Amino acid sequence: MTLEELRRIAEAVGERRGWSFARVREEHEIIPWDYEDVVRRYLQADSHVLDIGTGGGERFLPLALYIGSGVGIDADPAMIAVARQNTPPSLKPNVTFEVMTGNALHFPDATFDVVLNRHAPVHVDEIVRVLRPGGVFLTQQVGPRNTANICGLFGCGPDGKYRSDPAQSISALAESFRVRGCAIIGQAEYDVRSWFKDIESLVFWLKAIPMPEDFDVEKHWPQVDRIVAEFSTPRGVESNEHRQLLVVRKP
Repeated sequence: MTLEELRRIAEAVGERRGWSFARVREEHEIIPWDYEDVVRRYLQADSHVLDIGTGGGERFLPLALYIGSGVGIDADPAMIAVARQNTPPSLKPNVTFEVMTGNALHFPDATFDVVLNRHAPVHVDEIVRVLRPGGVFLTQQVGPRNTANICGLFGCGPDGKYRSDPAQSISALAESFRVRGCAIIGQAEYDVRSWFKDIESLVFWLKAIPMPEDFDVEKHWPQVDRIVAEFSTPRGVESNEHRQLLVVRKP
């Protein structure tokens, strides 16, 4: 791939809006769970739900069809603006979005039946505080080995691992909830092969995700050229998808 080709593709694919990755064409090996399917097991028609790190509401709004009411929060005002724009009129009476950080939730104690967190930092004390007795917290996190062959070329740690806070590992979070009297009712992990179906999808993804080094066409052209040369297969550009899941119930 030439630098000029990469410049053209990077401009053509545009920018991410909210946390939508609809522009990315990808596939992966069979996975043992789907986030939305798992969450739906814990939702009731009268559930009051909090979604932490909601982004543009891309994952929360489809789930809002199955609950009584909900609030999505994100620390980024631009994300909340997108989430409000994405909200269909039929959901506006019972779903709202607010700018808020997960470590300072502006809600009374025991407010929510379910608290959700997908790929956002987990603040255990605040989550336990706002959950009602018997309430459920569910988080899916990006595992440290995610896209290891690609991440290793963009400032990640040894073996392509993301440099992350040890206190945010799934095992550490599970222990923190146990210490606070909560029960771990689900814990799972998968690491499967995945493929970007075309170069445009790979470039959009590189521009959109938060890696240690923000993507820059001029600086990272050699890395992209290497990725395409080394990891292209008949199915696309090969990498891996690593996800971890934790489900907790408050006593």
